[in-house]
Amino acid sequence: MQYFGRARRGMVGQLWSVSKYLLILLLLLESTRVNAQTSLVVKSVKGNIQGTSTLHDWESEITKITYKGTARTKGNTIESIRDVEVKVLVEGIKSKEGKVMDKKTYEAFKADKNPYIMFSMKTAQVKTGADKKATIEVTGNLTMAGTTQLVSLTAESKILPNNDLQITVSKKIKMTTFNMDSPKAVLGTIHVGDEVTVNFDIVLTNSNRTTKQ
Repeated sequence: MQYFGRARRGMVGQLWSVSKYLLILLLLLESTRVNAQTSLVVKSVKGNIQGTSTLHDWESEITKITYKGTARTKGNTIESIRDVEVKVLVEGIKSKEGKVMDKKTYEAFKADKNPYIMFSMKTAQVKTGADKKATIEVTGNLTMAGTTQLVSLTAESKILPNNDLQITVSKKIKMTTFNMDSPKAVLGTIHVGDEVTVNFDIVLTNSNRTTKQ
């Protein structure tokens, strides 16, 4: 009887040790999963520029955009974002008003010497909210028409149901800040307003996930 009692206590002790190690292993795995850094790549990018003129409001679509950057997610929210670079081909900006407006736009950006609009992020502060949403306060260098200025902007982000990350940005910019002349038409009788609004809608996905481009 004493032998069986000792054997039973030994089995209980072994089971407790195994259970304890399994629990520790599960906690470590969960911690690794939650705090893992996710490398994101572009799934889709949409952008446009909106402005005014002495004739009517106007809008141009941005058709050629390159985005680079990585983000850290924790659970269902974004924790940090870094190494963001955005590159826009000036001649990929297309107006609904047609080729005349496009030509004036390219001249304003001095596209022959400065074919790209570029943004390079310097700092980003993420403020997590509810419902998988977050606000990102960003500073960075924006280069347009050969002039670079430090700018600040606010981006809104949220985790989509398929775990993609959507980032939306809307920024008002004055062309004169970048030594640009506002486009004019019809012998200078139609003037484009100095201030324009640039909008981006970027969807990023896990680089390990296979997606159709």
